[in-house]
Amino acid sequence: MDEYKINVDLNTSLLHHLTNATDFSEEEIKQVAALINSNPEEASKYFSLHFFHILDTEKNELLSEIYESRCKFRDRLFETWNAPLKRLDTLLYMCTEIVEELREGVTHNSSAYTNKFNIATRLQARCVQVGNEISHLLHGGYADGAFARWRTLHETSVTAIFICEGDEDLASRFLNFQHAARISAAKKFNNNNQLGFDDFSDERLAQMTLEQEQIVGKYEPSFKNKFGWALKALGKAKHPDSAANFVDIEKFVDMSFLRNHFSFANQYVHAGIDSIGYKLGTSMSNKDLLLVGPSNEGLIEPIQCTSLSLVYATIALITAFPNDESPMRISALRLWHEIMKQELIVADSALQAKGDALRKPHSEMLNPNKD
Repeated sequence: MDEYKINVDLNTSLLHHLTNATDFSEEEIKQVAALINSNPEEASKYFSLHFFHILDTEKNELLSEIYESRCKFRDRLFETWNAPLKRLDTLLYMCTEIVEELREGVTHNSSAYTNKFNIATRLQARCVQVGNEISHLLHGGYADGAFARWRTLHETSVTAIFICEGDEDLASRFLNFQHAARISAAKKFNNNNQLGFDDFSDERLAQMTLEQEQIVGKYEPSFKNKFGWALKALGKAKHPDSAANFVDIEKFVDMSFLRNHFSFANQYVHAGIDSIGYKLGTSMSNKDLLLVGPSNEGLIEPIQCTSLSLVYATIALITAFPNDESPMRISALRLWHEIMKQELIVADSALQAKGDALRKPHSEMLNPNKD
C-alpha cells in the first residue's frame, strides 16, 4: 500500500466519521481525498470545527456520566473515611467559632484591637479557609492535592504561632513589611509583564521607594531584606545584610518536627521528577499508573497534618488572647486530635482489608493449589 493510498484511507475515514456519510462511491472518495490534499488548511479548519461541534453537543451527556460516577465514588470513599473526615470538618467549625468569637468580642473595644490581635486572627482565619479547601479535596479523593494545600496551611500556621507568641512590635513589623517589599515586587512585575497589563508608572515606583525608605527608617537597615520583619524577634537584625527564611521561624516556634512532611509535600507543589513519581493516591495499592483522577488511598497523611496545624495555631491564638474557657478549649482541641489519629488508623486498616479482599480471588486464581 503506497503513501497516497494511506492518506486517502485516513482522510476518507475521518470524513465518514464527521459527516456520518455511508454511501460514498469510489470516485467520490477519490475526489474528496484529492480536495482535502489540495486544501489541507481549509480541511483542517473544517474537521476541527466539526469535531468541536460534536463535543459541544455531547458534553452534557458525557459530563452527566462523569458527575454521576464521581458522586458514587465520593459515597464509597466516605463509607471508609467518614469518621476522621467528620472530625476534621468539626474541628474546622470549632476553629471558625473561636476566631469569630474573639473578633466579635473586641468589635467595640478599640484598645483591644491591636495590630497583634488583627494579624493573629486574620492568619487564623486563613488557616481555617485553607483547611476547608483541604477538606474539599479530601472528600473528593485528592490526597496529593490536599497535601499540597497543607504545605500552605503549615506556613500560615507557623506564622500565626510566631505572631501569637510575639509582641506588638513584631505584629507591626509584619504589617509594615509590605511597604518595604512591594517596590521589589513592582519592579519584577514591570520586567516580566508580557501579557500587556499596565506597568507601574515611574511616579508610582518613586512613591513606593519613598514608602520603603520611610518604613526602613523606622527600623533597622536589614528590615527590607528577606523576612526582614522577623529578624529582630529571631535575634538577627543587627547586621545590615542579615536575612532569614521560613525554616528559622519554624525552628523558633518549635514546629520543625513537621519539616520532613513539609519537604515531602513540596513534591506535590513543584514540577520536579518526584511530582510524577510516588503518589499518596496509589500509596496503598502501590500501582504504577498515571493517576489523573480521585482515589480513596493516602488520606491519612493530609488529614492528620491538617488537624495538627489547625490545633497548634488555634491553641497559640487562645493562649495569646485567653479567657475563662481557654484551658478547657485547649484540652478539648488536643483530645480531638488524639481521637482523630485513632480513627485514621481504623479507617486506613479498613481500606487495606477491602483491598486485600479484592486481591485475594485474583491471587487464588493464580495459585489454585495454594492451601
